[in-house]
Amino acid sequence: MRLIHPALARRFRDHALTVALAMLLVGATSVLLMALLPPTRVAPIALLCLSGALAFGVGGAMAWRSVASMRRRSEAIGDDLGKLLASAFDDSYTLVLAPRLPGVSEDLAALLIGPPGVRAIVTRRWRSGWIPTMTNPSFEADSVAESVARWVRATLDDSTVAISPAIVFPRPYTKVVLEEPIGEVVTADNAPWWAASIGRVQRLDPRRAAAFVEAVLSASEMEATGARMPSPNAA
Repeated sequence: MRLIHPALARRFRDHALTVALAMLLVGATSVLLMALLPPTRVAPIALLCLSGALAFGVGGAMAWRSVASMRRRSEAIGDDLGKLLASAFDDSYTLVLAPRLPGVSEDLAALLIGPPGVRAIVTRRWRSGWIPTMTNPSFEADSVAESVARWVRATLDDSTVAISPAIVFPRPYTKVVLEEPIGEVVTADNAPWWAASIGRVQRLDPRRAAAFVEAVLSASEMEATGARMPSPNAA
């Protein structure tokens, strides 16, 4: 399976980690200078001690926050989702991670494009359970799929592309017990079975699939730059 991160996802940068490492280096340098000074230099040693403690404190806090931020960004991009589905599908499928389409909620975690059509995927990283209320991800998945379908109708010449919702729990620790769920629910346990089941229906040929992927990437890039893609039907 081909994995694609649109330009918006690739623009994630974390310069805070560099600053944090610089602060830790300042703290280490202060400690080294303290060791080199004679014990009689009380004032400089005290100043270096204060500077080192401050640098270690600020640098450590910044490094912790930076690592946590990068982990959240990794989840937002969908790296764990890519790892889960990569082994379940062959090269006739493309997974576009964290696409950004106009009029589509950021709940859209990925688009899986292949012979069976297009799956609009939302992800949840719960440990267990299923909330039978309006927070049920089935409602959100349906809404996202409908939004993608509206974007297809407004943007592409090929408006017959089938858009189906899917809910994926990409973390292996998630345990979801459902009896005859409405919709497609994917976990680390049933991902290969799901891939085989949806692959029985062939709706999208390679040319149409490639055109869809190109349209998604173009729209994501324009969303990232603040531009908008004109409708091909516009006069």
